[in-house]
Amino acid sequence: MKKIALTLSLLFILTNLFAQKIELSVQASPGLFHYSGKSATATSFIFQGANNLNGYTNNPYGSKNGFSYGGSLQAQLVSKGGFIIGLQAGYDVLRSKVAINSVYPNYIELASANTFITDVAPFPAKGASYLKNQLINVSPYIGYRIKGKKISVDLMPGLDFGFSTSAYDKGSATTTTGTPTTYKTNREITNVPTDVRIKFGAALNYSRYALVASYAHGITNYESRMISDGAPVPSYEANSELFKLGIGYRIN
Repeated sequence: MKKIALTLSLLFILTNLFAQKIELSVQASPGLFHYSGKSATATSFIFQGANNLNGYTNNPYGSKNGFSYGGSLQAQLVSKGGFIIGLQAGYDVLRSKVAINSVYPNYIELASANTFITDVAPFPAKGASYLKNQLINVSPYIGYRIKGKKISVDLMPGLDFGFSTSAYDKGSATTTTGTPTTYKTNREITNVPTDVRIKFGAALNYSRYALVASYAHGITNYESRMISDGAPVPSYEANSELFKLGIGYRIN
């Protein structure tokens, strides 16, 4: 009896393995992005030096959602039984937001001491800055297709691997007392780690079109370099959170 059951199981697996089709799709996916963890913040302030070139947001890891967008190519093998193995590859522009409530003008950064000095008190200000991270994203996944008469639903748990190509802290804030003055930030962020995220995606398919949605939680700590510099582990933690809702079109 055990041999019969094992034989039937192998036949079922082989049938589903070879009775399959390859689907190629393109997707456009706007979304919302922010950071979570102890380092993520809703508000921060700007340190502004002698010109706008060396100003920066004290903590750019915003817990507020910023509008993000991306596009990707998708290839997946769908078995007759509905099992899915797939891979997405694309390009994402991810933006988190932090509100600016004050500005420290005329600061002088002391690189050797990793601190700063300033000759005036902070000015109250109103504005926002965005941490803009551009990434090449690769997403392997497995899943299952629930079939209907005219529509089908793909459930696709997997992983995201985001490889940063550039990252900038960009923003501006205008003082709210005295003569209004606008201060800006445009500082490059270097040594951005590869962002690994646990992802769950789903697609509602009709004919060649699909409505796609996904949520991904990052397990990479963007503040890991602070820990390597000797900072206490519990105090520095910033993880990515990304929600996407878009459309897809099957090419074949």
